[in-house]
Amino acid sequence: MSSHNVQEELRKSGAQPRGSVAVEADALVIPVTHSVVEKTTGGDAEALTLANGKPGQELTITLVADGNGAGTLTPTTCTGFATIVFADVKDTATLKYVDDTVGWIVIGAAGVAAPPVIS
Repeated sequence: MSSHNVQEELRKSGAQPRGSVAVEADALVIPVTHSVVEKTTGGDAEALTLANGKPGQELTITLVADGNGAGTLTPTTCTGFATIVFADVKDTATLKYVDDTVGWIVIGAAGVAAPPVIS
């Protein structure tokens, strides 16, 4: 089965949410209810959280407005990284949820000046 077909099956089953959602400054929870999250940061540092998703789920997070405070994302369960720092407009990370043991993995990252810091 091709990658496209797998994603379509996930969407049909409800495991892959659709659409985008805006998350305003000082809102610290990144929702797993949409496939795209457009985040705005406030003037202070933000400690962002990300709950576990559903196996196969993909989530793209983009910083769309920078209030001069960086947003540091710490997922509940992840492998290969501990945090992602969204500091500049257009910082973007795409994550995939594997399962409740592996959690979220980074499958892509990009930014205008540089990609977000992943550590």
